[in-house]
Amino acid sequence: MKNLNRKYMVWGIRIIISILFMVSAVAKLYPSPLMGISSFETKYLSAIGIDGSFAVILSRLLIGFEFTLGLLILLPYYLKRIVIPSTVALLGAFSVHLFIQVVGGDSSNCGCFGELIPMTPLQALVKNILSIGLLLLLLTSFKSEIKDQKNIHPLLYSGLIISLLMFILLPQGSNNISRAQVESGDSIYAQYFPNVAEGNKLVCFFAPTCPHCMETAKQLVELKQKFPGLIPELKIIFMDESWPIDGSPLEIEAFFKEIGSKFDYVSIEPNAFWTIFESHQKGMEVPGVFYLQGGVHKALYSGSAEYGAENPFTALGLIDQIKKEY
Repeated sequence: MKNLNRKYMVWGIRIIISILFMVSAVAKLYPSPLMGISSFETKYLSAIGIDGSFAVILSRLLIGFEFTLGLLILLPYYLKRIVIPSTVALLGAFSVHLFIQVVGGDSSNCGCFGELIPMTPLQALVKNILSIGLLLLLLTSFKSEIKDQKNIHPLLYSGLIISLLMFILLPQGSNNISRAQVESGDSIYAQYFPNVAEGNKLVCFFAPTCPHCMETAKQLVELKQKFPGLIPELKIIFMDESWPIDGSPLEIEAFFKEIGSKFDYVSIEPNAFWTIFESHQKGMEVPGVFYLQGGVHKALYSGSAEYGAENPFTALGLIDQIKKEY
């Protein structure tokens, strides 16, 4: 009975760790694979100095590695020699970064579970320490209960196949936006909307299947109907959630049908979308509404109040801001 209980505990720990890694990998692909991974690259990897094409590669390798470890922790191959030590090492590396964030007073979402499960660096650090403790318990007190099979092929095949799938299922975008354009700001919009610097404009950042984006767009339609001479011309930059499959026209058509109106728009691939969206302020969330006067930003609204965004769009807030400028 005692040995049976020990086996149950070993399997319990392995299942818990597997679930944590699997959920962590899947969460980084929320709410849609391309939207999730692009957000992870621009909001979290770039925050630690990893940007550009390397971030695109690292994000896919990291998610693939998490999937692989989540799978391998349940298999009997080289658990004590490779799998568990690798898992501890990965958690340890993440913990060092999280500790630096905690010491620096950072309480924002660390991105460990993407946007699906917001978690502060301190919460994530505690989670990692507990996970490392459980894994070390397997290598010490329960070491005799773990039977290692010395077959390296399942490890290699699993890692290779899952990593390749990340690059096949999540194609890399071609972001042709230069750093100079990002720093100049308004020229980014001008390449899509030539008259964006003429008078007052609202530049909106929407994902066509995002419910909160639709709700924001509906509010803007109502405002234009209620205050036809006050609300500026709308320009929409859609994130092409269907990239590289050309499905965005159908999604955008459904979006405009849902809100009951149509506006001037462009649809761009996710990496370019997030680069432009966050060029003026990091940590932006869709839906985004930028109020411009003569090409100069006067107000930046982003995110949803439902998810605790610091500065979400509100009809009253926009009206007040516009009236200030008159």
